[in-house]
Amino acid sequence: MNIDHLRYFDCLAQVLNYTKAAERLFITQPALSSAIKRMEKELGITLFVRDQGSSRIRLTEEGAVLSRYVAKALKSYDAGVRLALEVKGERNSTLRVGIPHAIQGHLWSRAMQEFRASCAVEPDIIIKQGYSVSLMESLRSGELDVAFASRTVGSDDMNHVLLWSQPLVAAVNLENPFARRATVSLDDLCGKEFMTYNRTSPVYCRIEDELAGVDVRLNCRCDDEITMASIVAADPSTMALMCYSFLLEAYRGIAFLPVLGVSQDFHKIYLVSRREDHPRVVSDFIAFMARYRFPITMGG
Repeated sequence: MNIDHLRYFDCLAQVLNYTKAAERLFITQPALSSAIKRMEKELGITLFVRDQGSSRIRLTEEGAVLSRYVAKALKSYDAGVRLALEVKGERNSTLRVGIPHAIQGHLWSRAMQEFRASCAVEPDIIIKQGYSVSLMESLRSGELDVAFASRTVGSDDMNHVLLWSQPLVAAVNLENPFARRATVSLDDLCGKEFMTYNRTSPVYCRIEDELAGVDVRLNCRCDDEITMASIVAADPSTMALMCYSFLLEAYRGIAFLPVLGVSQDFHKIYLVSRREDHPRVVSDFIAFMARYRFPITMGG
């Protein structure tokens, strides 16, 4: 048994289909079948079984146990190879960063550019966009090195470095009478309807807690600030409650009014990473962002 056999087993355990696994691995199906049979013979256990009359296979109980440990072992092996080659200088430093869509404004871009400038050798930076929950999944699987994200359920085993906080704002079209205000209070929200995040969003849960006892109607239909801002910009009668994000600076037809009476650090953004030894470029990035001074309020 060698490392290739473990990769074959790991891939097949994920897709549970010999044809699809062989295509992903760029090998023939007979070669894959032969490798799995060799593993089963060497280990003395059956790893997969096929239900009668079905083209799909499933892991046996023994195979499922082995699959969890093989996935972890391959992840550690790949991380070790990456570290070793970077130390030896045979591989360019690569940094894989996850980021929510709405924070990619010029302030975030400036921070990334300053990090690049601080490196003796400019790293290859790969950006993946997504929501905090999906970014955490990619971080946990090893697809990402770090992620800019809010704190999510089940992420207590990760390292969190607080970077900045987003205030809660009321977004209103400039033609809306509310736009003449500089701020709004909780009393100002009473009796009015505001579009906001879907109920499955962690941000919605925070809004619900902060507005407990306030007679405000929440229309929960959006996943992100960009969508809400686009709707508000096109419709003077629509108002929204959202976190203020860097990218919202691009919307000139909207007034973003801080909501008084809620926590100033309403929604915190962290740089999240796994608790493990990192390649140097990842460690340097974490340290750089921990020192970097992001604005914590609008206009900061």
